[in-house]
Amino acid sequence: MRSLVLSAFGAIAALGVATGAAAQEDFRAADLDRPIMVEDANPIEFRAWELEFGTRGGLAEGSQHLEGALELKAGLLRNVQIGVEVEPVLQRLGSGVGTETGLESASVHLLYGVRRETVSGPALAVRLDAASPGTGVLGNADPQGGLKGIASRSFGRLRLHGNGGYMIASESDGGDYWRGGLGGDYPWGLFSRALLADVYAEIPTSGARARVWTEVGMRIQISNVSVLDIGLATRLDEWEAGQPNVEIVLGFARVFGVGGTVPDYPNPSIR
Repeated sequence: MRSLVLSAFGAIAALGVATGAAAQEDFRAADLDRPIMVEDANPIEFRAWELEFGTRGGLAEGSQHLEGALELKAGLLRNVQIGVEVEPVLQRLGSGVGTETGLESASVHLLYGVRRETVSGPALAVRLDAASPGTGVLGNADPQGGLKGIASRSFGRLRLHGNGGYMIASESDGGDYWRGGLGGDYPWGLFSRALLADVYAEIPTSGARARVWTEVGMRIQISNVSVLDIGLATRLDEWEAGQPNVEIVLGFARVFGVGGTVPDYPNPSIR
């Protein structure tokens, strides 16, 4: 699986380097983990590719952690987004205990845009995910895979996004779970900025406690091809268990053209 991910990285990168077409980054795109876990139903533009970097860190009492993400995705087919990602992780276990590092997983995904938003209905998409085992004690023990449905709908300048699906995981990684959430984005001010917020949950089929996040953040367009994102996230179930924690999310995305001129990103409002 890891060799497949590395091969995909190389193939997509080679396509991007071989061409010099320009593309337009979309500051309103609700990309997964940039900075919220709920995503929108719009795949990347046909013949565009995008490189994303991100970090998520927490300062919980006795256990500080930092998670990273490097993702490369491309619109190699119309209405189809293909991506590959690696996720390094570092955790400090407390004074005198030590620090653990590893690779949580390497993964690939395919997102198919079933339909664009119209006056009569929302944008719809389906996403398939597959992840390899990681490395070290912090990495996934076994492969994982999942399916997710996505819907996005505009109400004036506000867009709402609903996600729902199922993830298959081994008992060593906590077992299978349902996943889903509701989020939204809203353009702010006279500049290219958008506010985003969501509530996201993972519900184990074993009957174990659900994992529930709430997040808020902002995406800021710094050039025609680049966007910064920043956000705050917290696990509500950890607060209930007496382990309050707040994470800081930071990221950067840059989009490029592939195979010729890339059309402008569509306006996410109803057309």
